[in-house]
Amino acid sequence: MILATPSLPSLSILQLLHLADSALPIGSMAHSFGLEALVFEEDIDPSLQGCPASLRGYLEDCLSESLLVDAVFCREAHTRALHRAPVFDLNRQISALKPARESREASLTLGRRFAGLAAALHRTRELSDLAKQEELHHSVAFGYALGILGLDPDLTVSAFLHQSVLNTISAAQRLLPLGQAQSNRIAWDLKPSILDAVERARTFSAASVCCFAHLPEMASMRHSCLPTRLFIS
Repeated sequence: MILATPSLPSLSILQLLHLADSALPIGSMAHSFGLEALVFEEDIDPSLQGCPASLRGYLEDCLSESLLVDAVFCREAHTRALHRAPVFDLNRQISALKPARESREASLTLGRRFAGLAAALHRTRELSDLAKQEELHHSVAFGYALGILGLDPDLTVSAFLHQSVLNTISAAQRLLPLGQAQSNRIAWDLKPSILDAVERARTFSAASVCCFAHLPEMASMRHSCLPTRLFIS
């Protein structure tokens, strides 16, 4: 048995790095969660000079609203995994908190694909049962799977939020004149905001959390009406 040492990470940390990779093949790069409509309507400045600041502000707002909701449900699913408890009700609750059909369906699609991949990589009855659920949101699937793998809850939520932020920045690079150096600067500068969201997520329960993210929600609702689209949501 290989044990973790100061110079050798545990197996679970390597598994976390694998599953939290923004390039994980579950279709994340096909979704912008309303960002494409915001750029098209110039709610996020499409100019080179204005883009980094406005995109960073948008992501900070997401971390304090919609992604905070995901963080709370991710943590709750992680807790359920430790007790091998079902998560059916969590998926129904989070669906009710995502009024935009495109964003809601995107989250469900990513959740099912993530659970299927996790179950194929780590063969356990719990993950196999998770992958069979028809209604399964990404944050719930991520939290539950990482709970089964024995990861720390704060680390799990941090990884989910970090992955979500990187996916949005990746979408922005395809929509805006945003270079690699600027993208990495935004991702680096947002790490304290990610930790703030993790801290805030501890103070809410799945029954008490709510948000008012009208800008991305309305953009998601209008997304299907765009004359051309690069993303599904």
